[in-house]
Amino acid sequence: MRTTTPRAPRGPASLLPAVGALALAAVLVVACGGARAIVPGSSLPGQAGNPSPTARNSTALVPDACGADSLGGSATGNGGGGTAAGASCAVSGTGGSPGVDGSPGPTSASQEPGTETPESSASPAPSASPASSPSPTATPSPAPTSPVHFPYRRAVVPLVFPLPASATYTYRRDFLVPRLGKVYAYNHAGSVAPNGTLRRAHDGTDIGVPLGTAVRAPFSGTVVNPAARWKPWDPARYGKVVVIVSDEPTSTGYSVILAHLSKVNVKVGQHVSRGQLLGKTGNTGNAAGTPPHLHLELRAPFLIRVKEAGKVRKIDAFDPYPSLTAADPRRQ
Repeated sequence: MRTTTPRAPRGPASLLPAVGALALAAVLVVACGGARAIVPGSSLPGQAGNPSPTARNSTALVPDACGADSLGGSATGNGGGGTAAGASCAVSGTGGSPGVDGSPGPTSASQEPGTETPESSASPAPSASPASSPSPTATPSPAPTSPVHFPYRRAVVPLVFPLPASATYTYRRDFLVPRLGKVYAYNHAGSVAPNGTLRRAHDGTDIGVPLGTAVRAPFSGTVVNPAARWKPWDPARYGKVVVIVSDEPTSTGYSVILAHLSKVNVKVGQHVSRGQLLGKTGNTGNAAGTPPHLHLELRAPFLIRVKEAGKVRKIDAFDPYPSLTAADPRRQ
């Protein structure tokens, strides 16, 4: 009897084994790919040396995430909490922010626009400062050398304060306040009396100070006789005085009058140095019966055109208050 071997059906059911084999092969390929990604010695996705596209994209987003945390002072990423973006802020913050363990973190590769990229991740060492040296004394501005537009209420003559820093003294701006007595050509006038005569104004500043306080030369120069410069000189008004004409480059020709002294230690014609002892304060002249004070006047080497008491006059005296305050050691 002839035996016939039955053939396998050729319908869809016959394709199932082949499809299953293909599916199994695909699974094996995927598994092998995964195994290859974690073989020891190879780089993980995102590690240095073989960054994956995904890692590169996520790194580019880190500055945006860190910006809010660094500006707002967020603690994201510290102490193990927070998001991955927060952790990146803690470790890779601009300028080497400290990591979660407190150690200095590396400098982020991303940087704010307009800033330079440091050469290394370490914070740059501060530049060495030059050795400190005593700052040179600033050269004072010279006193005005012309009467044109002379600021007689604001002009400053470089000088030293006429009293020791240890002295007890007080003064105010009393230039041009009314005074009794006749107005001479070298005196300021404050107003006009009903009879048409001028009323005298104060030509200087009074510094209240105890009797017997040392008086020092405000600048270097020569002691002169006031009666030879301002006529008629009234010794009953000024009492014992010392008058110095400056020979310093910043005040050449300017004069200082120190009045109402009790003792004078220098002579006319003598050259004195800045700060040299001239005498002692007192209450001579018309200062008798008034609180003890040193009367100080500053006078320019030229006549200053002023309008006062309804008249235009030319006088060399100007307000010493700005010069005194500039030299006062208690105002430095």
